Amino acid sequence: MGKGTDKLYITHSEWSSNDAYSASAGSNAGKEKVDGASFKRLPFNFCAVSLQPFAHPVCTSAGTIFDLTNILPWLKKHGTNPIDGAPLKSSELIKLTFAKNDDDEYVDPVTYKVFTDNTHIVAIRHGTTANVFAWDTVERLNIKAKNWQDLVSDEEFSRADIITLQDPQNIGARDLSSFKYLKDGVSTLTPEQEAERNASVNAEALGSSAKILKAKEAVARARASRDNANPATSTTLKPPA
Repeated sequence: MGKGTDKLYITHSEWSSNDAYSASAGSNAGKEKVDGASFKRLPFNFCAVSLQPFAHPVCTSAGTIFDLTNILPWLKKHGTNPIDGAPLKSSELIKLTFAKNDDDEYVDPVTYKVFTDNTHIVAIRHGTTANVFAWDTVERLNIKAKNWQDLVSDEEFSRADIITLQDPQNIGARDLSSFKYLKDGVSTLTPEQEAERNASVNAEALGSSAKILKAKEAVARARASRDNANPATSTTLKPPA
């Protein structure tokens, strides 16, 4: 899903470009301003390590979302959270359950309001799993109502089990420029993805060379054909009388 390809990741140069996000990025993706500074915010439905939409979302206890298929190779190699460099184990990841509507959009499972990059989104944790809600729903139907049961599973929870995934009042938390692995320029690609990228680059280079060679051959043939059709004649110029 990188820019112009179907790969499931994008490179450092792709995320840093102005058009790094596709139409699937959600609303208000891209450059924004915080305290006068321009920055790029990671859309709520994107994996923080691949910078692409997630398919198998998991999160940390701090609310950073990854796609499981992307974070596991990183943890196997580094054993840290790529966002802040803190130690992180795969056993600490929390599986997120998002509800979707008929249009395949992520929604609150109670009100069915569609999530956007401006929605305050939280997860209610139950051990290694968590159901995802809009904060407004949890605040109104759980906290204010003093109802400490998950509105989807009926499991009991406490305020400490509420994990903030996205807070529109704290968009700096999803500022790409603060991600440690991006600042350090560390590749998040697996060996297979590295091989795929290198093969793609080599194929593109070979393709360009072949096109240049064919163009040169075509020009040479055209010149030869022209010379054969119009043989050159020698003419002596004389000064005017």
